[in-house]
Amino acid sequence: MLKLTLRAPSDIPLDLDGVTPERVTGLSPLEVAKLPVQHGNRSESLGEFFDVQPTTHRLADLHFAGNTRSVKHIGAGMTRGSVFVEGEAGMHAGARMSGGSLVLDSGCAGWLGAEMKGGYIEVRGDAGDQAGAAYRGSRRGMTGGTIVIRGTAGDELGLLMRRGLIVVEGASGEFAGASMIAGTLVLLGEIGARCGAGMKRGTILTAHEPPLPPSFRYACDYRPAFVPMLLAELRKLRLSIPGFGANLRCFRGDLLTGGRGEVLCGA
Repeated sequence: MLKLTLRAPSDIPLDLDGVTPERVTGLSPLEVAKLPVQHGNRSESLGEFFDVQPTTHRLADLHFAGNTRSVKHIGAGMTRGSVFVEGEAGMHAGARMSGGSLVLDSGCAGWLGAEMKGGYIEVRGDAGDQAGAAYRGSRRGMTGGTIVIRGTAGDELGLLMRRGLIVVEGASGEFAGASMIAGTLVLLGEIGARCGAGMKRGTILTAHEPPLPPSFRYACDYRPAFVPMLLAELRKLRLSIPGFGANLRCFRGDLLTGGRGEVLCGA
């Protein structure tokens, strides 16, 4: 268990890609401090920016402290273990991770959990754009795992999502679930325009009827068997789950891409 405290914030982004729990397992604090990181266009040692100290507090295998707003790729690519971040995280936190747990005690910038394959991410503040999304030019976004955002989320949440679960307790931006291939979005707050645009399959469960594109059509009112089980699991995460009625309003779309996706509205 190591605590990495950033000495001073930098206007130049600091990239920690590759500094993961599995990478530092078995290394001494001095060896961890010698790991290479990218500072702008230069390769530097981690110890140039962070104080690396062992800790007995069982928050995580890697505990980041200080003003980490400009620190990118925290927890990116991790396969196991746990990471805890006290402050805000920079872009690409948890990107392409396939296992383990990443907890951000504040907010984060864009591309949170981009193309994530597995594991668990929890944001106890607001997230930027493209959480769980595909990178530009990629055919698939998130393909597994769970992302829980207790604040708000930006635009293009779950873009090209293939599998997995994303839950947003606050408001969501525009194009939530755009071009979804499969997977589940649970949106408990207000939702921006063009929700589900280009959706092929998958499920979007909402507490409020969102502003859907005109290529969606009302299908029926019904109660899917999986919804009570899903909500019961979400309550275990201490999320503020609103009361959903006996039946949900079901909209099918996007009809321009086959119309096999579903948006289930609780109100």
